[in-house]
Amino acid sequence: MSVSFWRSLTPSEALFARRDSGVSVIESYVKGGTRTQFSHSGAASEVMHIGSAERQLGSEVTALKSIRYRTEGEDDLRWDIAAEAGVLYERTNELALQDGVTVYEATNQATLNTDTMLLNMDQKRAEGHDDVLLTGRGSKSTGAGFELDLVANTATLKGNVKTQYE
Repeated sequence: MSVSFWRSLTPSEALFARRDSGVSVIESYVKGGTRTQFSHSGAASEVMHIGSAERQLGSEVTALKSIRYRTEGEDDLRWDIAAEAGVLYERTNELALQDGVTVYEATNQATLNTDTMLLNMDQKRAEGHDDVLLTGRGSKSTGAGFELDLVANTATLKGNVKTQYE
């Protein structure tokens, strides 16, 4: 069990849904926010910084800009994930990242770059179906999609995988 603090923005319908008047209404807006989740020991286990967040009236999701998500896996592995934009699904605690996603694992100095990614923050697993570039010490791999396990520290590239060693 863990504890999470976030200024909750709450409604229930699709992103930027139009009402009968044909005008979307902003229910809540946050500029510059931080969400911190704590482990059993009380240490910060997950931190998400955002440049801004906007929720439309009647929506179940929150549109985010300038996202930076940090978490730890096994053996103190540190993950740093950044994207220009995304959508937070609070009920499922999933983050759909878009407009360029960079995943950096500091211990092994590995970087994964792709256009979009769906991150399940509870399971600490992610997947993507766009082209991906995985760069590590002495190699570069490309693929047509991927699965990422932030706890077990594994990245699986899928479809037309090619690796170049330096």
